[in-house]
Amino acid sequence: MERNAWNQFVSSTPECPILQSFEWAEVKGWEPIRVVVEGRGKIVAAASILKRKIPYINKSIFYCPNGPVIDFDNQALFLQLIEKIKGEAKKNKAIMLKIDPPILEEKASILKKQGFIANKKQVQPRTTFYLDLSKSEDDILKNCEEKTRYNIRLSSKKGVVVGEGSVQEFYDIYKETSKRDSFLIHPLSYYQKIKKYLVDRGMAKIFIAYLKDEPIAGVFVFMFGQRVWYMYGASKSAHRNVMPNHALHWHIIKWAKQAGYKIYDLWGIPSNPNPKHPLWGVYRFKKGFRGKLVKYVGMHDLVFDPLFYHLFEKGLSFYKNVRSLLTKGKISDSLEE
Repeated sequence: MERNAWNQFVSSTPECPILQSFEWAEVKGWEPIRVVVEGRGKIVAAASILKRKIPYINKSIFYCPNGPVIDFDNQALFLQLIEKIKGEAKKNKAIMLKIDPPILEEKASILKKQGFIANKKQVQPRTTFYLDLSKSEDDILKNCEEKTRYNIRLSSKKGVVVGEGSVQEFYDIYKETSKRDSFLIHPLSYYQKIKKYLVDRGMAKIFIAYLKDEPIAGVFVFMFGQRVWYMYGASKSAHRNVMPNHALHWHIIKWAKQAGYKIYDLWGIPSNPNPKHPLWGVYRFKKGFRGKLVKYVGMHDLVFDPLFYHLFEKGLSFYKNVRSLLTKGKISDSLEE
């Protein structure tokens, strides 16, 4: 499948999921399998599937991040796409297909009808806030919570300046953030790949907040179709009192509006937030912008090999719990419900 044709179709859809773009498969480095259904000479449904081989057993898993890209209300078309995917699964000895499509949770029955089962373990966050960028800057600011408006103005008064920065600047801050907040991050090479495949192709930007030329906070945003996503954020422990994160996101909102984007997806909050949740602070920060709460169906699996599926799911859950215990001193999941 040719890159431009693929991206043109995916980016033209209402949800325009960037994780279904041609480039995202290149970032992840898994073997890509791209399945399409065509009608009247054009693409009408698509699935960018990432294939990962399972060592020693000659099996694989399929993962279709934030996909497939299709009108899910068209059950006949969905079935046609699934049948094509099953053909690829048979050739590649896949034990399952994992999907987390951007469809609202009340439409979960659509997936159930095609044999999918819900999986509580999420890879991507299923709940988020959308900011409507079609509103004026004044209206967006007025709609924010009072404390958020105050912090945006405070950051400006304290001399925080936002500009585009480098991967190294972001990563240096991100390492400190991950250590402070006890979460795992990818190595520097991963973010360098994002720069190569997304930033350098105009599909992502790195924004850094500076205080007297010192980088104190940073954000990776992705852009595709009519949307912008807040994907990775970092901040130094020092200077948090000058509210650099508020400065960053207000800058992004203004930049995205000027660039013509329609929605800013704040990407990832707890589905059932409470003060004990590991992302409670993130939830409170994002909630301050008073975006629209959106809750998707979350991870669903289509099982091709029941025996290996259950063995894999149990083993993966055990591995994640052990890794969390060793790295954080506790068993926790930032995407837990």
